[in-house]
Amino acid sequence: MRAPRLLVALLATIAWLGSPGKIAGQAGTTPSEPVVGAYRFAGERFAALHRADQTDSGWRYVDFATGKAHHLARVDSATWTSDTTWAGVTPPRVRYEAGRSARGEATLTVREVGRPARVGVRVPVVEDTARIASGEITLFAKLVRPAGRGPWPVVVFVHGSDATPSVDRMWDPYFFAAQGVAMLVFDKRGTGKSGGQYLQLFSTLSDDVVAATHWLRTRPDVDTTHIGLAGFSQGGWVAPLAASKDRGVKFVLVGYGMAMPVSEEDRLEAPLKLRERGYGDADIREFEELNSAIHHTAERKFVDGWGEVEAKLAQYRDRAWLGELKTMETWAGSLVQMGMEQAKQVVPRMFETYIDPFYDPVPTLERLDVPMLWLLGGDDIEAPPGPTIAVLARLRAAGKPVTTRIFPHADHGIIEFTLVSGRRVRTHYAPGYFDAMAKWVKTQVGRRTR
Repeated sequence: MRAPRLLVALLATIAWLGSPGKIAGQAGTTPSEPVVGAYRFAGERFAALHRADQTDSGWRYVDFATGKAHHLARVDSATWTSDTTWAGVTPPRVRYEAGRSARGEATLTVREVGRPARVGVRVPVVEDTARIASGEITLFAKLVRPAGRGPWPVVVFVHGSDATPSVDRMWDPYFFAAQGVAMLVFDKRGTGKSGGQYLQLFSTLSDDVVAATHWLRTRPDVDTTHIGLAGFSQGGWVAPLAASKDRGVKFVLVGYGMAMPVSEEDRLEAPLKLRERGYGDADIREFEELNSAIHHTAERKFVDGWGEVEAKLAQYRDRAWLGELKTMETWAGSLVQMGMEQAKQVVPRMFETYIDPFYDPVPTLERLDVPMLWLLGGDDIEAPPGPTIAVLARLRAAGKPVTTRIFPHADHGIIEFTLVSGRRVRTHYAPGYFDAMAKWVKTQVGRRTR
């Protein structure tokens, strides 16, 4: 799952210990490129063209009706191509052409080999950038809202764990604007144009979200009676915690999150990843001995236990699965990549000041009384859903307004896949995923659903 990765945290903490915190620059007012946004096609079908990063190759197209998504190769300022898979660009089988209609509307023509051309009209939106104060730092944010008279209900996007900026790189605000709902997106602290140090402390990150909701209440174009949160992956820990701190939050959507500590996620995820790579029960049992030693050491706050970890590493030093760990984003894999000496120096400080590996979200969920929608992948190897499904069922039985939608064949991100040489290869978003989000949010804010 896009949860606190030990290696990422180690590297960032090393940088933090040796350098001053990042300071925010001046607020930018650069608008999104005029081609970026959601497009309405025939039959009220929507799709989005957006940047995934700031390179010319960092473009994606997402069809909200079919769930298909493609990585695009940019030909020129108004043309892109892709193949028909999730990530491939060759051979080019689909061409995307930005243009203008006779009425001057921005359009996107999609030409796929063997299919009739489709023309979509860009959904008009208004975009405002802002600087939002959160404690001693400022967050760079963008509010994307439908064109026309407000005030508009609004959803705050709550990030996953990636150390990358979100403003101008997401399809989400354009998807929601097409539904008549505004969305506020901000660069996570320490990324993009936001200040502060990148970290994964849920208490701090939830404070940033609350700062965003407070800022929204100063806007005359925001319907302050309908402010919600949408947290994805790691945001599934942060969004409910933020809602517990701000009673003005009226609903919470969680996508592929977990109702358990990060440490338990790692215990579940790591063996599954080894099994996916062809290792059997005996190998898994040996690995779990090492992983248990690592977790026990962490639970004891690294006062002791390193000897147990080193003994297991020595005992299994010739095992193929130990070498495999170097390519896996798990606690054990990150430890093997970093090496024991560096880990001993950095990890204890990191667990105190950088991440929340043992934060239990269940008490927070038990305190919340706002409607929640949880969208989970039934075959999610990064966020194994079983324990979370059980927690949500218990909350629902206790009378909490919790709705759960499970997509049985979906991995993390609610993305379906196929197996190629035993490895998962993404194919498309699960059918019904976008529709489930749109209908539920529109119900919460009093918008009509189709």
